[in-house]
This record gives sequence, C-alpha cells and structure tokens, in this order.
Amino acid sequence: MEVNIPQAPTTQKTQPEVKNISQNPQPSIIPQTPPKLTLPKNPKKRLIIKILIISLVLIGLGIGGFFVWKNFFATKEVIYKGAWMPALDKGGLASIMPVMKDLGMNTASLAIGIIQEEGNPVVRLETSYALDNIRLAQENNMKVMLTPNLYPKPRPRLGEKDLEKLNSLIIEAAEFAEEHDVEIFAPLAEPQTVLSVDVFKWGQEILPKVKKVYHGEIYWSFGGVGSPPDKTAIARIAKEPPGEFTGYDYIGLTLLFPVSESLEPKDRLQWADILTLEGYSQHVEGAIDYMLARAERDGCKGVIIDEFGVFDRFFVEGAGIVDVLEEGWMSEEELARAFKIVFEKGKGKVSGFMLGYFAEGEVPGMPGVYIKGYSDAEKEVIRKYFTEIL
Repeated sequence: MEVNIPQAPTTQKTQPEVKNISQNPQPSIIPQTPPKLTLPKNPKKRLIIKILIISLVLIGLGIGGFFVWKNFFATKEVIYKGAWMPALDKGGLASIMPVMKDLGMNTASLAIGIIQEEGNPVVRLETSYALDNIRLAQENNMKVMLTPNLYPKPRPRLGEKDLEKLNSLIIEAAEFAEEHDVEIFAPLAEPQTVLSVDVFKWGQEILPKVKKVYHGEIYWSFGGVGSPPDKTAIARIAKEPPGEFTGYDYIGLTLLFPVSESLEPKDRLQWADILTLEGYSQHVEGAIDYMLARAERDGCKGVIIDEFGVFDRFFVEGAGIVDVLEEGWMSEEELARAFKIVFEKGKGKVSGFMLGYFAEGEVPGMPGVYIKGYSDAEKEVIRKYFTEIL
C-alpha cells in the first residue's frame, strides 16, 4: 500500500534590499554653536587663561593644605622655657611656682643632689626634695629637666679613684628620672668644673650606661665657651668628624653676664670683651653659632641655653658685691636688655631658654650666698618672649 507523505512547503528567504548609498547620500551633520556662545577667537590665549586659573587654584589648595597640616597635624618643635634651680629646699619650688607660671614658663630645670662629706666626696643621692619638686612641676603641666649636682663642689676636683662611686650614683639618678617620667636628663652639671679627668671621654663612657636605664632626652651640661671662634673657624666645624657630643640629644650652654666690679683685675682683662652690653651681644651670638655648629656636626637635636642673665644676682656676704648691688651697678633697663639680647640672638635657633636661678634670698645649701630677685623690667621682657614671641 503506497503512502504519500506530504512535503513541507519550502520557505524562501527574502534578500534584504541593498541601497546604493552613492545614489542616496546621507545629509551631513554640522555642529551648531549654542545660542549666545561664541567660539574663542584666540584658542591659545584661552588655554593660557585656563592654565593660570588651574595653577592659582592648586596654589591655593597647597597653601591651605600646608596651613592645616602645620596647625593641626604637624609636630611642633618644643621650646623649653624655664629656669635652672640648682638648690631648692623643701617647699622652695612651691613658693616660686606662681611666678614661673605668670612668666610663661613650661619647664622646671631641677637638680638632684649628690651629697658629699669631708674625706668622702660622693656619698649618696638626695632624692626627697627632688621627688617633691618633680611632682609639683608635673602637676602644673611643666616639663622637667633633671641634673645631678654635687654639693658643695669638690676641691680638689674628683679623679679616677672617685669615678666608680660617682658613676653608680649617676645611674641611680637616671633610674630615678626614668621612674618619674622626667623629660630631659643630664649625667652631671658642668662636669668640667668638678672632674679632673678628660670630661668628654668620660661623657662618652657614661652615656651608654645612662641609656640602658633612661629613655628620655639626654643633654650635656656644657657651661660657657670662653671666647668663641670667628665665623670662619665656626664654618670649619661642619667638616670635622663627629666629636665629643655624639649620642646626646642636646648640648647645654651657659651665657651668664659677669659683673666687672666683682672680678679681680686679671679676670677683668680676661672678660673685657663681654663686660659691656654691646660686647655681651657679640659674645652671645658667637657662642650660640659655635655650639649650634658642634651640635649639627655631632648629630644632636639642638642647643639649650641652660643658664643666662646677669651674674650680679649671685653674691657672697662680705665680698663687697652687696654695695654694688645696692648702688645699682646696672639699671633695671640694662638688666632687662641683657635678657633681651639672649632671646633675640637665640630665637629660631636654640631649643630652650633656662633663666638663671631667680628666687630671692639666701641660696639653700650655700650659706652666705644670696640672690637678688628679678626686676619688673626683667620680668616684662621674660613674659613677653615666653608667652608671645617664642
């Protein structure tokens, strides 16, 4: 039986119509200038103006950014502003703290006593008053500089046989400073005045021992510099290899103005170059530049003027200097000018200004030695620099 299977109808694909674009060209699209907007007549000038505008904007952002960084994020260099107080009895710091705060001080430079007895120059460390004073300074938001100081200064100076005991007391003082969060520590007050050994060699030997137990800033209490070298000699220091202050954070510098009437004739000749305010100004500038050059050479952070002012506030009873003070060897304005000289020469250069001891009266632990208090003119200069300028 034959079966016819129906065939599916065949679908024919329709070919798309191909248009001859050459016969039917597309209309051109011409960009239209928006109403009221004209094309620049000088494109180069327009580009320059844009660049200037962008530059000004970037400069403005840069200045603004720097201002924000400097005032809100950058760590500002600390300027230590205070007074060196080598001898304070119980309650001594409390009695002068209101004046320190009024003058704008932020640092108390305190001594910790190494006590001596006859026949035994270094006996023990006296910490009781030091601890009271450290706590009082910190309660008043002040930084503390702590320096071991021998009472009285040994005569003759200490030699090699005394160093073992002395060094052990200094390390004990460094541990004390670490325990009580002291910001700056010096191994010894002006070693060259109490040691007969090579003080700079000793300073390098004691430094690693101090660093083992104390982790704050360490400075070398240097004292005065005599007659500083000239600018040519100071410039040569930078080419020297690292020297005696290597490893210390700061170098101390004493800039006391001596009273000519209190000096022997031979000493007056020695100090003749700084016995006038003009000479003192030149001396201060040279001494600061000299010590800064040595600090830079040895990788120190800077220089701290750790005692300055006119030396007439220290006098010994019966030495004839009392009359000089009573008569006013220097006027209040001259005394104030001596302070101003140091502030002017050190501003922007040094890292700290420690005034000479300024409590009025007899120095604790130094019978017969008295201190003349600061005049109003001196206080005005100190206050202005400590609160407004530095």
